[in-house]
Amino acid sequence: MSAGADLTPIFKTAAECRDWLSRAPVTDIAHAHALLLGQINLLNRYALPVGERLDIFELLRNPIHETQEELSRKYAGKPLPLTAAEQAAFDACQSLWQGLATGYMRCAEACFAGDASMKSKAALVLQRALATFAAEQLEIHRSNRSPGAEHWQLLHQLYAAAEQLKVADQQVIDATRDDKLPGSPAAAYVEALLLAAANLHEHSQRQITWIARWAQIWSGKVRVLAAPPTLSTQAIPLCADLATDRPAGYMPLNTAGARWLDTSELRRSIKKRLQMLEQGEAPAKLGLGADCTQPSCEQALKLVYQRWCKGGAVRGFERRPASGKCRFVAGIEAIHYYLSERKPFKDSAAADISQLRREREEMETFGNIAMHRHEHFSEQHGYAVEQWQLQENWHMVDSSGAGMRIARPLAQQGARVGHRQLIATCAEGTQSFLLGCVRWALIADTLQVGVNLFPGQPEPVALRGSGPAAAGEKYRQAFLLPGLAALRAEPSLVMPVGTFKLGRIVEVLTAQARLLRLTRLIDRGTDFERAAYETV
Repeated sequence: MSAGADLTPIFKTAAECRDWLSRAPVTDIAHAHALLLGQINLLNRYALPVGERLDIFELLRNPIHETQEELSRKYAGKPLPLTAAEQAAFDACQSLWQGLATGYMRCAEACFAGDASMKSKAALVLQRALATFAAEQLEIHRSNRSPGAEHWQLLHQLYAAAEQLKVADQQVIDATRDDKLPGSPAAAYVEALLLAAANLHEHSQRQITWIARWAQIWSGKVRVLAAPPTLSTQAIPLCADLATDRPAGYMPLNTAGARWLDTSELRRSIKKRLQMLEQGEAPAKLGLGADCTQPSCEQALKLVYQRWCKGGAVRGFERRPASGKCRFVAGIEAIHYYLSERKPFKDSAAADISQLRREREEMETFGNIAMHRHEHFSEQHGYAVEQWQLQENWHMVDSSGAGMRIARPLAQQGARVGHRQLIATCAEGTQSFLLGCVRWALIADTLQVGVNLFPGQPEPVALRGSGPAAAGEKYRQAFLLPGLAALRAEPSLVMPVGTFKLGRIVEVLTAQARLLRLTRLIDRGTDFERAAYETV
């Protein structure tokens, strides 16, 4: 089936579209997506009666949402920068959302021009256009980007049109909404503003899915006002300007286009759920979603509560502008190699015992331990030493007592960076690497990464299980972090993901073997776990 070699759509009526959809392939997502995109683009260039155009787009809307969700799995939550295939999938998804939005905006033009046949459809058309922009925006966030200026200009203009036509709060049926709840132009507009205010790049993909659902369900609880609501300490309103190209923020505006988001009802709804979660109630019973799990659900809900209703996130440490280079290494094995002064890690127990015996003899004879380094070790293990030393120099943007924000040019080659990944950094002017994890990653003019640093100087060690069952188990790379009373930080062990089990006793190899009992999981990322311990 051609996507339109004669430059006209395959179908020109709703009946023909329904028939085409019944025969269109659905098993091959990439092929189905290409067909939908081709037909959408042809429809947007083809002259059709506006009523027929609207009916066709209403038929295509559900299949488009389903296909987009499947294709987004190719790029959502992937480390940055995206590969060529991942980027192509993202670009294709954006093109289809933009095509769908363009179709509804053509219908909106008819509403605004006073087309009598569309007078009763104005609320539906504008809700569909705004909801499509919100869906496109969610995919932008899921790829760790931020919407551009044009996105906000169009979003504000569409909502202003809904106000002018006096249909902003008029409810319409929307089968794509969670639980099939009715929608309105105002609710779709609020949904997009809530998504932006949530700083979704700081969350895991599971949490993004939850937050997007909550923004959609609870958008109807937020009133859009042309004058500021009565201010109180209970709920701090967000403020947007319909004449700008920016999302809503907490800075009060004194312009004709200012619109205030009264989040009082939303605050009460979220606070009640947080109280129930603290009492042990299941998230599903609170309408948060059957897929929501604790404690991650409560953590995400607390964060959006601050960002939606309480004036933004509270920072434990003040950010300060910073400058200079910052060396950067990602992944447990690579970090261990550098913190061990580029000494190869011997992963077999026998090799480690032999090496320990040899090092003990060297210490007794020479007073120090010689470096036994294979010159091509890093190349054989894919560690790309040259890139880390030369091309993986990042630049400091700002810092705080708990972390830093660093950046590198998009054109610069380097490691891919993902959410909650273990990394090590060494700021210019310092000699030692510090361990941390990627709190967030974002593509803007540069690749930017927020790093949460672990307190204390890391010591590279070897780790394996203990007892007779672990006699043949291979050692793996790990790190010991000291306790720091000033920061109320207890001693901890950073180890490969899947190692932690409450009460488990592990053998840690430094200058001598030690047995440690894991007492509490402090943190977990995509490739590491950090746990408190006690000496056995």
